[in-house]
Amino acid sequence: MNKARKSHRSLSFAEITLLILAAIVLMTAGVTHAWLKNSQVEVVREVDKTQRRISDHGDSINSLQVKIDKKLNIYQLRDDLERGQSELVVVPVSAIEKIQPYTRPRSPDLPTAVAQRRP
Repeated sequence: MNKARKSHRSLSFAEITLLILAAIVLMTAGVTHAWLKNSQVEVVREVDKTQRRISDHGDSINSLQVKIDKKLNIYQLRDDLERGQSELVVVPVSAIEKIQPYTRPRSPDLPTAVAQRRP
């Protein structure tokens, strides 16, 4: 029993080669893992940046919509016209007449693809 303990055991060439290959594989896996994690962090940062930009654009759109609504406020518009001494006057709805666009009757002798001038 003591002889088996005292005998010097050495690693064979195949075992050393296998250990070196395992170390290379593990190092490559570690580097690849770190590279992928960094890529993932960069993607998350870009997504956050894009979401912030979308939010900022949404806020700008809301602000612009409020300004448009203020400009289109009929009472505010009337006051602005009155202050500016505009010659525009209120027209009753019954006085508004809808005018149809001009359409020239087609001549059977002219092709439809030719541009025509109004009289």
